Amino acid sequence: MANSFGSLYVGASGLQSASHGLNTTANNLTNVNTEGYVRQQVVYEDRDYRKIGNASVSTQYAGLGVQVGTIVHTRDIFLDKAYRTESGRYSFYQASSEAVQEVYTHLQESDGVQFEKAIEDFEGAFEEFAKDPSDTVNQNLVLQKASLFLARAQAVQDGFEDYQTIINSKITEKLERINEIGKELVDYNKRIQAIEAAHVEKAMDLRDKRDLLLDELAGLVRMSYSEDPSGVVKVEIEGVEFVDEINCHYVGIYANKRTIS
Repeated sequence: MANSFGSLYVGASGLQSASHGLNTTANNLTNVNTEGYVRQQVVYEDRDYRKIGNASVSTQYAGLGVQVGTIVHTRDIFLDKAYRTESGRYSFYQASSEAVQEVYTHLQESDGVQFEKAIEDFEGAFEEFAKDPSDTVNQNLVLQKASLFLARAQAVQDGFEDYQTIINSKITEKLERINEIGKELVDYNKRIQAIEAAHVEKAMDLRDKRDLLLDELAGLVRMSYSEDPSGVVKVEIEGVEFVDEINCHYVGIYANKRTIS
């Protein structure tokens, strides 16, 4: 009779554990289109064993079934670091490429009349003028080419100044976003630490959102990060501390303001 009830208990533990697995699978399917969500996986483990019988004669052990040991992210921390490193490099080269293309556009190096042509025509007019300075044709040619050169040079300067204004605006927006991310990371660090302090459960959803912020930050700056045993992520930007245990140290336009907590 005891063995029968023991078998039923083991079976019940299996059904309960399988129910947790189905709930986790349902959660994965529900969030399949959720940005930043990472698939969760149930890890099972044995329950305690009980010793049966007399040790001097024959010792036997009876298992109490199975239970959910933990629920983990199917996420590779090494791939995360590699991706975030390459993401930062990609953003750097992309910004450099866009700047070069903008220079090409203003100097018309890709198509149209190149700015270099205006310089060459200006130099050619002076060469002809040097042969016979008294010739009115050469004098008028110098004036004409000089006027064209100045007009082209002014257009190029205006174009670069407008592009510089656009770049400054983009930089300001990105710096503001970087500081917003830092503030949000501090908030998630505190919430994750509070939930996981008892070592009973993992703040899966909060970790997903924090990882999404780290992915975004890696595309904006060259940064490094580490997670301590309490679940707090510390971030450095260009080797300078940005997020610590409780504070975010503003960068750029907010560098002279107080840190937040």
